Amino acid sequence: MTSKFNRYFQGLHGAVRPVALGAVCVCLAGTALSVLPAVAQDALPPGLAAQMDAEPPADDLVAQDDSALPPAMDAMERAPGLALPEDAGLAPVEGGMDMDLAEKSPEDIEAEIREDAFEAAITGLLPMRPEEIRELLKRYDQTLEAVQTPLQPYPEPEVVVQTVALDPGVRPSEIKVAVGHVTTLNFVDVTGAPWPIEDVSWAGDFEILKPGEGGWVLRVTPMQEFAYGNLSVKLLELKTPITFVMNTRRDTVHYRMDARIPEYGPYAKPPIIDGGITIAAGNAAQASILDGIIPDSAEKLVVSGVDGRTTAYRFKGNVYVRTPLTMLSPGWSGSVSSADGMNVYTIEDAPVLLLSDKGRMVRAHLSEKDDSDEQ
Repeated sequence: MTSKFNRYFQGLHGAVRPVALGAVCVCLAGTALSVLPAVAQDALPPGLAAQMDAEPPADDLVAQDDSALPPAMDAMERAPGLALPEDAGLAPVEGGMDMDLAEKSPEDIEAEIREDAFEAAITGLLPMRPEEIRELLKRYDQTLEAVQTPLQPYPEPEVVVQTVALDPGVRPSEIKVAVGHVTTLNFVDVTGAPWPIEDVSWAGDFEILKPGEGGWVLRVTPMQEFAYGNLSVKLLELKTPITFVMNTRRDTVHYRMDARIPEYGPYAKPPIIDGGITIAAGNAAQASILDGIIPDSAEKLVVSGVDGRTTAYRFKGNVYVRTPLTMLSPGWSGSVSSADGMNVYTIEDAPVLLLSDKGRMVRAHLSEKDDSDEQ
């Protein structure tokens, strides 16, 4: 503590010392200035010193004063540009702001102030008018549409049923996919029952969602505009693996593809009448009619006694009946089903069909189509 006080007083002494020396110098300088004129006057010759001591005449002082001052100006004169016209008076104007405020009540003045404040707040918070805001949003929407709309037109969606080829030497079925679209691949057997998937493998830039245990649906999404690859699927209890070609297209895309296996699967529905499995890859008649695509040369027959879901066609000596119902009679030579429960039966010419609608037997009558039916 003592050392701190010593350092403090030493610093104070060092600061005060220059100040004191400066004050002494100022006093000495003042004394020298007061003594210097007298000393200088003693050093002058006697004649010159007497002239300096004599007072100058009064006229000379006036003349000196007049020569030292600027020429006098008239009190009313002003510098150029500063003069105001004579009619520029500052008298209050009648009916001015004071008169307007005097005529208004305090309530009116407060209302005007509030209105001005409200308008200022609206202008500050919402500087644009409603029509300008709508025009801005319209321009933004047009820009967003231009950015997000692809240069190519949207692909045409398709829902197809394809019979998968199991024979060697046959080109695999093609799955048409498109960027921004999901293709659902559904596996069914010849009866339309689902066929579970055991294992899946693929090559190419695709995202494929595998089903859970016992599932039979795959979802395929391409990750590139021109992605190309293949897909290999191992079905439960089927020795032959199923292969597909995955091709990214811009004109068409399969939204759903039912891959029909020409075999009885583990969940196959037992047929009431076993007419044998005749569906195979390349059997275009049954496959196209099941898909709802009727051959050009097929003749449509008139079906009565059932609803419009049942249709019949004569093609190359056979009759193809497309119906969601189960056929009981007559016996058929071939049949195929889709995942949605639609069936196609191949029969010979028969005027009456016996069908089962959820256990209830119904009769369907087939007849030739004439011109009156078309009208």
